[in-house]
This record gives sequence, structure tokens and C-alpha cells, in this order.
Amino acid sequence: MAYEGIIKFKFECQNPHFLIPDLDFKTINPIRQLLKGKKYLGQYPDGISYGNVSLRCSKEDAFYITASDTGKLIHTTPTDYVKITNCDLNNNLCYYMGQSLPSSETLSHFIIYSYCPEAKAVIHIHDKTLWDLLKNKVPTSHPDVEYGTIEMVNEIIFLLQNSALKEKKILVMGGHEDGLISFGDNLEEACRLFDV
Repeated sequence: MAYEGIIKFKFECQNPHFLIPDLDFKTINPIRQLLKGKKYLGQYPDGISYGNVSLRCSKEDAFYITASDTGKLIHTTPTDYVKITNCDLNNNLCYYMGQSLPSSETLSHFIIYSYCPEAKAVIHIHDKTLWDLLKNKVPTSHPDVEYGTIEMVNEIIFLLQNSALKEKKILVMGGHEDGLISFGDNLEEACRLFDV
């Protein structure tokens, strides 16, 4: 089920009243604002928003992520975050809680957390200069693989197992122009990977 051509997976809300806990909001939101200030998150002239940030929940296998279409917002509130509780990759299905829809890149975040238990944060940005600079110099996904798809999930798995992605912690999305993903032990480390 696509949502306005952006979300390429099915989704099921388990709690439409959920709000991100205040402590987690105060951890993730300043980083989101920092990325927004650098224009790593934003909105294209056609109205499509880009970029998202996630944070692994402590003591459970779940994560918080900026909701779909929030890249355009100057400021975000707790209602602009959702909690991803699980993803059923065999059925291209995401389970979440919150008052907005999950980010279109949710599956990419999910698979990184699944394969990298040490990862506590994942960031997806758009930046043409960085994309050109790093393409094929760090792990780069195949240009035919679209964002937000099971194919991208499989591509990330392949790169985690067959490239230096686990060590480099940064990925150029070859088929998603300007798109990059980083991850780290915390949000600050994931951010620093873009300071090249």
C-alpha cells in the first residue's frame, strides 16, 4: 500500500494515541533540529519532504522515528514522532504506534537496528554535495534499488554482510539521489559521519 507515492509498505497502527516519552523527545528532537538547520532535512519544490531521524528505545527492540512528511516542518512536536514496534518483512508490513504515519524509510532503519545491535541511532539525510563526494567511496547501494522497499532492505543486508558498512556506518543510496544513511552508538556519532 503506497501513501501518495511515498510510503511503499503496508502499516498497522497499534495505538493511535501514543506519544514519544518526554525524555526521548528531548534526546532526539535537538538532533532533528540541528539536521534541519543544516538543510539535511527539508522539502523539495514538488512538496515531497525528505530526511528522517530515529532512536532505538532503551531496553526493548523498538525505535522512535520522525513521522512521514515531517522534513518540511521547521519545528517538530511529540506528535511528529512514531514508535516502530516491529516490521514483518515477508509481508512488507510495519507495526507502529503514534498519531502520524511512519517515515517512508522505516524499513531501512529497522534492518540496520536488526543487524547492528550496537546501533542506537539512524539518520537519513539528503545532500547533493556529500552524495557526490562519497558515492562509491563508502558502501553504496545499487542504483536500481529504490528507497523504502524490500529490495532496499535486502541491499542493506547484503552491504552489511559483504562490505565495510558495519565499520564505516555510512551508506550512499545509489538509486536515491542525494540520499545518505548513517548510524551510530548515539545520535551524535551518527551526525558526525556527515562531517567529512
